[in-house]
This record gives sequence, structure tokens and C-alpha cells, in this order.
Amino acid sequence: MVQFLVGRQPIFDARLEVYGYELLFRDGLESSVDADSKTADILVHAGLDIGLEQLVGNKFAFVNVPRSFIVGDLPVSLPPEQTVIEVLEDVAHDEEVLAGCRRLAEEGYHLALDDYVYADGDQPLLELASFVKIDVQNVPDGDIRRQVERCSGFAARLVAEKVETHDQLATCEGLAFDLFQGYLLSRPLSVTGRSLDPAQVTCLHLIEQLQDPDVSAQELAGIIETDPSLSYRFLHAAPVRAERGIHRKLSSIREGVVLLGTRRLRDWVALMLLAGTHIGPEETIAIAMTRARMCELVANTEQSAMRDSAFTVGLVSALDLVLGVPIDDVVANLAITDELVDALLQRTGPLGHILADVLAWEVGAEGVRSRPGQDLMVLARSYVDALAWANEICKALEPVPG
Repeated sequence: MVQFLVGRQPIFDARLEVYGYELLFRDGLESSVDADSKTADILVHAGLDIGLEQLVGNKFAFVNVPRSFIVGDLPVSLPPEQTVIEVLEDVAHDEEVLAGCRRLAEEGYHLALDDYVYADGDQPLLELASFVKIDVQNVPDGDIRRQVERCSGFAARLVAEKVETHDQLATCEGLAFDLFQGYLLSRPLSVTGRSLDPAQVTCLHLIEQLQDPDVSAQELAGIIETDPSLSYRFLHAAPVRAERGIHRKLSSIREGVVLLGTRRLRDWVALMLLAGTHIGPEETIAIAMTRARMCELVANTEQSAMRDSAFTVGLVSALDLVLGVPIDDVVANLAITDELVDALLQRTGPLGHILADVLAWEVGAEGVRSRPGQDLMVLARSYVDALAWANEICKALEPVPG
């Protein structure tokens, strides 16, 4: 079995709410690995070793599979109710494949046609498919419209692939796509003339206080207790300790402070503050959490003394997404060291290099730097662990029904 390098890419609707994630195998250790081995690696690790919930939470997992998995030569080990099997564009649509798709559909799997180009004779397959994915960057605009018209007569939802900008999103909405796939949610939307509102400025100042290494547990409890909304979120979320899986009821804010510990408490409260002031899609909070935690984990393997600063750098780097203002404006409102400013704005220094690698991994891993002593498996493990942590917190921060 090859070493496991995985990423994920969001699939979202027109409201920018995430519907699912495509799981991606990332080359980096063995570029000659064949398609069957890559797919088997994802299926075994995602389904057994890691757990699908840690990778995608309660969303759908879209997985590319080669012919051997479709026709039944190799098993699909992921849960059918949460898995979308993608039929790759280079898989011939013959009778054996059609029979395999029928079998997978009967087992409860959803089917997607990946990078699809309409062809006469595909009607039986289109009738089985729940999703048809069209690569909008590799198909001319006129052809995209024709593809959409030909596929719209079937029940399958149409997915526009490789949507990276808001202009592309608007174009695809106009073409009547149902869902959109790409790294758009990791790209800030620049709004001319928009500045931080008073609540967001207050949030930044509180985060600034929280990141002070000398802040006491008593002071942290005081910050929480002065904000009723934050107190409510804390009492709901604090009993969940993702690292140890401990769940318990609390009798007071201060008990929660003791349970979490000062360092982890700072992280949680900062993220809860952001959850109450963000203006973008919910996914931006998950991105901020994952990015901050991944920076912290990578730093811990290289130089543990940097881990708190790395968490802060990762968190602040996502505030342009969360708050909807340029990162320069965010940094200008924070009293942080020159080292952190350079890391955030120039990607220089040890923290800047870690942040650059984490950002590159987030959107495909192609720009990961080759630094002395760097281990891609550290990035891979840190990414998966950060996703699990972020998914757990997102679940804990959800409003209590009632």
C-alpha cells in the first residue's frame, strides 16, 4: 500500500453552502502509483484507518474510481449512504461498466459522471447518474451551454467543476448549474470600500488579548462571562474535547476553563468569537479552524516553541475570508509582532514558510516548498488531524435545536 496523501475540494450550492467534498489523492511520494492503488489507498484509509467523518463530517464524499472498482473486480469500502462514486471520463461506457453502475446504485451508492462530455448512447448511464460534472475551464462557453441543455432532461444534478472565482460562479449560475466545485471558498472576495464594523474590531481586539501567552485562566473566563452570546456558545462547545473524546456537562464557565486548559481554551474562544461575527459562508469558519490547527501541528513537529504563534498566523490568515475585508486591514487592526506580520503578508521566516505550505496543501499541494528536513507525510497527517479537529468544533458550535 502506498503512503497516504489526501486532500479534499468542496462542492457547494449557489448560496455557498457545502454539499460535499471530493477526496483527492495527492502525488508527492510515488508519482508512478497506478490508478487502482491510488483509489484503494483512499478507500482503505478514508473508510477504515481515518474514518469518513473526520474527512468530510456529515457531508457527501465524492471519490474518483477507475474501471476495476466499477465492474466489481475491487471492492468499494465506503458507506453507500454518504458516498458518491465518480465514473472517470476515460472509462468506456460499455455494457460491463453499465452493469457495474447498476449494481452500485442498487447497493445505495450515488453515481457521478466526471468531466462528462455528452455522447449519443449514454442515456442508460445518464438515467443512473445522480450528478453530471462538467469542467467549465476546459470546455468553450458555447459548448458548455449545449452540454447543459443535453443533460438537463435527466434527473441528475449538474456540477460545474473548477470554479475558482466569483465571476466564474456567476457565469455558471447563469447556465443553470445546480452545484459548483473548486477552491472558490478559499479565495477572499474583495469588496471595494468595505471596512471592519465595530463588532468585528471588538472581536479582533479580544482575539489579540486571547493570544497573549501571559493571559491567565481567570482573565479568559472573564472575557467569556462578559458576553452572553459567547457564554452560551462556550457552555455548549467546551464539553467536547476533540483530542481526547471527553464529553461532560458543565456547572460553570470556570469549570470549562479548567477542563480545556489555558492554551486550548484560547484557541476555542477565538474561533467562537469568529463564528459570531463572520459574514461569509459557514465553510470559512471550518477553513479558518483547519488552517490554524494545521499550522500549529506542522510547527510542533519542527520547533514546538513556535506552535502557539503558528496557530495565530493560521487563524489570522483566514480572517479575510471570515470577515470579508482585505488581510492588510485585518493586520493593521492587530498589535502583532513584525515576525507575524511578515509571515502573514510576505510569507517570510519560519512561520511564513509553514503558512505557505499549509495554504498550498489546502488548494492542491502543487506549491508546497521543499525545505530542509520537510516531510510531506507530516503535512498529510497534520491536514487530516486538523480536519478532524475542525469538524468536531463545527459540530459543537452548531446551535442547539429547540
